[in-house]
Amino acid sequence: MKVLLPAPAKINLHLLVTAIRDDGMHELDTSFAYTDICDELEIETCDSLKVSCSNPHLSGEKNLVFKLLDAFREQYGITRGLSLHIIKRIPEQAGLGGGSSDAATALLAANHIWGANRPLQELITFATPFGADIPCFLYGRASWAHGGIGEKLYDYPNPLPQRALLLVWPGMGLATSEVFRHFDHDIHTGHRTLTQSGAVDTIRADSVSLGRNDLEGSACKLSPEVSQLLYRLRNYSETVWMSGSGSTCIALFDDDEQARAASERLKMQNPTFWTFVGSMQSRHPLEQKYWDVAKR
Repeated sequence: MKVLLPAPAKINLHLLVTAIRDDGMHELDTSFAYTDICDELEIETCDSLKVSCSNPHLSGEKNLVFKLLDAFREQYGITRGLSLHIIKRIPEQAGLGGGSSDAATALLAANHIWGANRPLQELITFATPFGADIPCFLYGRASWAHGGIGEKLYDYPNPLPQRALLLVWPGMGLATSEVFRHFDHDIHTGHRTLTQSGAVDTIRADSVSLGRNDLEGSACKLSPEVSQLLYRLRNYSETVWMSGSGSTCIALFDDDEQARAASERLKMQNPTFWTFVGSMQSRHPLEQKYWDVAKR
């Protein structure tokens, strides 16, 4: 039997870098919400593990979904397989976590279909080495990460903005590793300082940090397209920021009509832009429509 499951995009509501570890990893103070743009995974049982994708270059064993599920089978002694086909709608290297979301949906499905029934925290611990964004999708609800690389998650403490959401991807991606390397260079050369971890008190108390992103400066220096896109978006909205390490930028509007009008104007200026008008979601769609996220 084939099932079709969603893998939603995420946005970072804020992103602060609070420490650089000796191993080069970055400790973050960040928060996540889901959006209603989703990849879809067609999944059916199979004797072996197979992963294909509507973007052919993402098919096969190099795909994060394959790597994660193959390791999961080995870790828990599972001999069954799955055939997964990923229908991509979320752009790549966009700061929206598309690949991580695909991996999280696949892991939740495999955990259920294979009867492994591992609890949520165990899945998060297992998946974190494969990608720091995977935990926020496994968590199943809008979340706040503090004191780790993104795996130490708590419920997001503030109401999500009830406004129309415009996502704009400038037609090119940014590699997370390159953005962090540029950020690290700025830190080591004294061009900027790390955000103090005490900033979390402000985030817990109110939403003044909505849209603050410590990586935005590095992304803009690496990509004139991102810098120009943020500038253009600020002509249409007072609330504009970049998600993750880029390159997707976000703008909030009072209603869908305003958001669509801005989207159309931007695409007239640059037809290579990918845009989406929707809303922030506080719950992962798997938790609402299919089966509960692994028991907490």
